[in-house]
Amino acid sequence: MPETPLGAFLRARRARLAPAEAGLPPAGRRRTPGLRREEVAARAGISADYYARLEQGRQRVPTGPVLDGIAEALQLAGAERAYLHRLAARHRVPAGAPPEPPAVSATTLALLDTLDAAPAFVTGPTFELLAWNRPAALLMAWPERRPPHERNLLWQVFCCPYGDRSQGNLAATGSIGADLVASLRAHHADRPGDRGLTRLVRRMSSDSPAFAALWDRHRAGPPGPGRLHIRHPALDTDVLDYTVLALPEEGRYVFACLAPPGSRARHAFAAAHDAAPAHAAPF
Repeated sequence: MPETPLGAFLRARRARLAPAEAGLPPAGRRRTPGLRREEVAARAGISADYYARLEQGRQRVPTGPVLDGIAEALQLAGAERAYLHRLAARHRVPAGAPPEPPAVSATTLALLDTLDAAPAFVTGPTFELLAWNRPAALLMAWPERRPPHERNLLWQVFCCPYGDRSQGNLAATGSIGADLVASLRAHHADRPGDRGLTRLVRRMSSDSPAFAALWDRHRAGPPGPGRLHIRHPALDTDVLDYTVLALPEEGRYVFACLAPPGSRARHAFAAAHDAAPAHAAPF
């Protein structure tokens, strides 16, 4: 039977929860890591057979209380609990291309322009770069000159030499790479037929083993502030703090990075800002 997104998520989360973390006593050597199915089922208050059918994709959509019990058993946080419910939802978005998104608003472009020494850019649901200011263009090696698949924050972090040489961007937790992959899963939980997402994941997994490993962890949640590690020949810093703002349009975010005060990087960003206004992607 083909693997279902719900079954894959349950298996991944079960494998990453150590018995000690679940308050279970040592039970000798285990053939596989994590909890056993029957242990999760007992903690969730359901039968082991019922839980096994969920993982195997042979069970109808469970009720909300059952999902909440499984979430408690697997110690899922708020974002991942919501992701579990979305994976199990009866009503899914039909397969096919998503509707054409609206253009980036003039107000958002003006916001990017106000950040004169801070690289700032707008991303869409699959982290495609929709707009950026000139400091961001310098940071990301002029996205407007690159082919479409490289005008993407995932590519910048996992495949661009400025980003993927730093393990700080690719750590399993607490990194921008982990955040982006978790957000990609969370946003597309109810779009199993999204062919664009399928192609993106396949290409990124082929080009970046680090992306493939993070995708297989089945974590889910929104992106948050953090640190971007870079190795950029035009800048004198290897770390930029960044923050993330959610826009009203679903799946869109503004990322804004900040170079250390007085650094050559901040002066370089300010000089780039004076050269030209914010730029929308040439799709």
